[in-house]
Amino acid sequence: MSDYLPSEVIINILSRVPAKSLVKFRCVCKSWRSLISSSDFTSAHLHLPTKPPLLLLRHSSLAPTYKEIYSLRFDDGDFTSLLDLHCPFKTESGCFFRVVGCCNGVICLSDDYFSYTDTIILWNPAIRRYLTLPRPNLRFGDSDNSHFFALGFGFDPKTNDHKIIRIVYQKAAGEGRTCRKKKKKQAPDGKVWGIPPRVEVYALSTGKWKTVKDVKIGYHLVEFFWSSVFANGRVHWMAYSGGKFDGYCNVILVFDVGSEMFREMKLPRKLVSECPLNLAVVAYRDSIAVFQYEDRFPYTGKDFTVWVMKQSSGEVVAEKWDGNLVSCQPGRIKKMGICGGKESFYLGTYAESLILLDGGIVVPTEDTASSAGADDSSDDAAVLSDAKLDELSRFHYMFAASGLNA
Repeated sequence: MSDYLPSEVIINILSRVPAKSLVKFRCVCKSWRSLISSSDFTSAHLHLPTKPPLLLLRHSSLAPTYKEIYSLRFDDGDFTSLLDLHCPFKTESGCFFRVVGCCNGVICLSDDYFSYTDTIILWNPAIRRYLTLPRPNLRFGDSDNSHFFALGFGFDPKTNDHKIIRIVYQKAAGEGRTCRKKKKKQAPDGKVWGIPPRVEVYALSTGKWKTVKDVKIGYHLVEFFWSSVFANGRVHWMAYSGGKFDGYCNVILVFDVGSEMFREMKLPRKLVSECPLNLAVVAYRDSIAVFQYEDRFPYTGKDFTVWVMKQSSGEVVAEKWDGNLVSCQPGRIKKMGICGGKESFYLGTYAESLILLDGGIVVPTEDTASSAGADDSSDDAAVLSDAKLDELSRFHYMFAASGLNA
């Protein structure tokens, strides 16, 4: 039939077909395989505005398994569930991955929440393909006391390239600097992260890490509790300077994925001097928002404030202190009926794509996942108790808080 149809018509028809079916359609003939595998078709399939908007939700189940749960849901106000996704990956700690971000149907996972690794995975669940990134170039020993890093995941529409940004802070030599107000040095056992940090970028098109030169970042990121958001071609992090003795100065650090340049974005005056541990940047529609927690840890604060970048209507979905997911609108908070492990929630927009179709590794099915080294909830060694998880969270909080003194 394809011999009697113009190529433009075939592309128009096939670009409306679900990604999972297109993987099978590559077996029809050589011309279809070549077409579906091309970068032009991948782009056309991704940007065709015929699919309903979807949300990706990740959270962990509660004790005793702590299994990661990924699901696709409609952005319809009721958060209606569409499909559960099988996660085939397993962390070294047996807990859950950090979801760095989700962009064009590709989920970026990092195993740095409860174990110190350089494992970063790009996963496209729609076509069951994944890619484990090569080890970064900027490494300073295997101890998590010598350095820490933060990640961002974004897309450059001009080059159709996906990039991962890695910001690395090294522990500075000496006991610390003298505070301006109290003329007091930081305790010898405290951590001082040197600035500017070093930065490297991984590009999916090259499959390599490269170091970004002449980085002039005069701000720190919060260790462990950092978060990143990709919006309007830029990755955003919450950043700060100063310390608890001097007073904090908070900003949003912005990285342009195309130009690979950094800049700062000012915050509302009430957020500038807030403790950075109580702030988090999140996605809000096509822009960003900032969560201001009353007391982020040890989860005693029950109130939070949401600051949006511009006047707009709509709901904000947030994780409460007790692990419940809620929908927030002015004057109204509604429980969504979903409860998960603390700090395990991630919510982002999702659109299926063919990215990683060529070059990605086929994900094993659920029936063969255990033999392939994927997640196995029956593995007793991978089970963490509630008490152990709370202990790890407290440890990470104390670790992050010690770095804020610098």
